[in-house]
Amino acid sequence: MAGNSAFIMVEERGWRGGLRNLLRVESGKWWRSRMWWIQTLMWTLIINGILAGILWGGDAIGAIDAVSLYTIFSGLFPAVAVVIIMQDALVGEKESGTAAWIMSKPVSRTAFVLAKWIANSLGVLVTMLLIPGIVAYIQISLAIGTWLDPLRFLGGIGVMYVHQLYYLSLTLMLGAFFAHRGPVIGIPLALTFGQQMIFGLLPFLIQVLPWTLIAPIGDMNVSITSALILDQPLPSLTPFYISLVSIVVFTVLAFWRFEREEF
Repeated sequence: MAGNSAFIMVEERGWRGGLRNLLRVESGKWWRSRMWWIQTLMWTLIINGILAGILWGGDAIGAIDAVSLYTIFSGLFPAVAVVIIMQDALVGEKESGTAAWIMSKPVSRTAFVLAKWIANSLGVLVTMLLIPGIVAYIQISLAIGTWLDPLRFLGGIGVMYVHQLYYLSLTLMLGAFFAHRGPVIGIPLALTFGQQMIFGLLPFLIQVLPWTLIAPIGDMNVSITSALILDQPLPSLTPFYISLVSIVVFTVLAFWRFEREEF
């Protein structure tokens, strides 16, 4: 019976059944492996490397251009990585049979999906936004000769985080609805790179899709993130609010569909 001391009693019930253990497993994929430092190193090199080349590789640029370039790089490029990472979160588990095996244990399906959402959202925040963002704050402040407001800069990172969560939640939802990776990765990537074309056909979607969180379009001078960082008049916040609602809707739909998955 001595071996029983290695077990931890789990008291979670209902929709939280097994959440603690599942979250520990999913978090371990980020923080107890090479993934966290590989993602951190990769995005610091990409975002801050490109930014450094622009800031000091030619003619001096002003604060508006510097911040705008940073928000586009830090918002758009990692979104692609988020989709690639999340396209395997549910589909890979279903294809390998891991999901069916886990569902045979005393865990809830909601906890299974929620653990993936929480663990990956925290991993994305730290490795793709916070650490490169701190470096970018120093870079831009040194390049323009004055220190940006750190709280406003942090708020801008928060807006970009909403942008990444939009694609994270969308991809997770698609993984719950589809059994193969094609549409799970294809739809979010098409949306990421095709929004400007979509706006040309359906201009009202500018207020619905998350593009203006990170990049200006049309008559806009700066994105929502840039305006917040630079303390400029904010453009319409409707896309920000709709993105928040969309994240909730995508996540709830992922819960709903996975509850009905047959294993």
